Amino acid sequence: MENADHKRSSDTGRFRDILVSRVMGDSSRPGMWAVVTTLALTTIAILAFAAALVVPPMIRADNDDEIHTLTVDVAQIRDTNAQNNIDPLELPDLFARGDTFILGGTIYQQGKLERGKPGNDPTEPGIGKYHMRGTYTGPPTQVPIVAFSTELFELPDAANSLLIDGLWPNEGYSVRRVVLGGTGRFRFMVGEVHEENLGLNKDGFCNLRVTFRLRKTSGRHDY
Repeated sequence: MENADHKRSSDTGRFRDILVSRVMGDSSRPGMWAVVTTLALTTIAILAFAAALVVPPMIRADNDDEIHTLTVDVAQIRDTNAQNNIDPLELPDLFARGDTFILGGTIYQQGKLERGKPGNDPTEPGIGKYHMRGTYTGPPTQVPIVAFSTELFELPDAANSLLIDGLWPNEGYSVRRVVLGGTGRFRFMVGEVHEENLGLNKDGFCNLRVTFRLRKTSGRHDY
């Protein structure tokens, strides 16, 4: 029995030596170990790269407890308004579905502006600048939505800004909009906005109250 076991062990050893010899060749040949090592490292690198391709970037979001709320008031400035009308015969103070526009305004601390028609001067200095571009979805009498627009809030400048988008409310109405992102101290911020159209200022353009609910996200591709 011992002789049989010894024979099997000896056969296994010879088989292993043959495999090693065929795979690796003569290890005494110059440079052979270097070639084998290079092939092994190359294979590992290829496998690691392939794994990276199938694993999606890790995105981490803060908890709901870390949502930050920010509210500002905005007064739009008539002199900044530029409008392109579908109908070239349309009166300057009117608009219709499909008309496009761009305008600016001033950002103030929450509570600066009152509801209704307070007659405030929108050029009075504030805490930041406001920009809006969009397309009207109907005439001035259409409610509650009157436009589809993008708004940029510089707080206090373009280096620290928030960008929002979505449906836009007519005078006396409110709507929820989406936060697309931000720059500077608002970098990686996303969330939702509640925007209320408070009424008209002395220019006949809108006063707004905008409440941001912001949440910061971060990912592997930070730079």
